[in-house]
Amino acid sequence: MKKFNIYKLISLIAIIVLFFILILPQTYNVNKKQKAEQCIKNMTTIHKAIRSYMNEREENFEGTARDLMRMNYLKTTYECPENGVGDKYYMYGDFETGEIVVTCPHEEKFVDHVLPESFIE
Repeated sequence: MKKFNIYKLISLIAIIVLFFILILPQTYNVNKKQKAEQCIKNMTTIHKAIRSYMNEREENFEGTARDLMRMNYLKTTYECPENGVGDKYYMYGDFETGEIVVTCPHEEKFVDHVLPESFIE
């Protein structure tokens, strides 16, 4: 009968720890929550950029994050982190009413990807 040595014990513990590291995020939806928070953060940044655009130019905003980036209101373009490349936010700003709309392209699928009402002025 072979002995159970320290190397086998360390290997077993490492495998168990690796298993928990891989399973834990899916079990508690940690990644989903992080992606929702990042999406809301992106929309908040875009909202502020549109507000600055409308205040400085005194006109409506109709365009994309790329347009805001070219005019130096954003440092980069933003996309929803949920599904990857090409997920552009819908954005619009009405100077007359002060209304700014920024919505996630996956708003119907992920209901937590919405700007809070307290943020919308």
